[in-house]
Amino acid sequence: MEADTRETDSIVTIEPRVAVVGLGGAGCNVVSVFYNALAPVDTIAINTDRKALDETVADRKLYICKEVTKGEGTRGDAGLGNKCAKVHEENIEKALIGHDIVFLVVGLGGGTGTGAASVVADICNRNNMMTFTIAINPFSFESDRLSVARNGLRSIRAVCPNTFTIENDKVLELMPDATFSEAVRAVNESIMDFVGKTTEAILSRIEAEISSDKLTVSMEIKDRNMPEIQTLSKIKT
Repeated sequence: MEADTRETDSIVTIEPRVAVVGLGGAGCNVVSVFYNALAPVDTIAINTDRKALDETVADRKLYICKEVTKGEGTRGDAGLGNKCAKVHEENIEKALIGHDIVFLVVGLGGGTGTGAASVVADICNRNNMMTFTIAINPFSFESDRLSVARNGLRSIRAVCPNTFTIENDKVLELMPDATFSEAVRAVNESIMDFVGKTTEAILSRIEAEISSDKLTVSMEIKDRNMPEIQTLSKIKT
């Protein structure tokens, strides 16, 4: 991790570059929320669906595999999403270079996000970035997406141990009378809260270790005191 550190009168200020990367439709929607909220992060949107990407707002947008998908997305084919990400590894790496902490956001069960997330996480690993994945699981009634989601989550966790999941079924359970837009807003707020608190926790740990001359922050977070995604904590119905 190569965060910018500045020393003024023996006080060390750490200013890491943080990126929130949205993969596929659901991930890109979350990125737009970060961008519109003027969050102190760089936002990067990656998609094979040209129309959805055009509707996304982000600091940087990557349209991948236009020759293969013709702008219409992967139509739920996670294998194709994985191949598209690999074809554009160089472009993705260029967009990520210079960041210290990366949060990948993906909706599982589809093609682009489910397939591409492990590729992007591996790129982050190769460049020594501290990487987290926030994966949104499909509803249990979406039977055709569940097996795709399970396989995708397994591939993501193989390269990104710091993977956290949000269960759509839990959203329904906790907000039975909420509209769809209210439920989505609650999930988005939970993700923003998690990103903010996790970044703060990492910085606090680094500052403490710098003070004790022991900088040993691991790429894999195992501390039980790290934040968890508190889904729906801000909206009551």
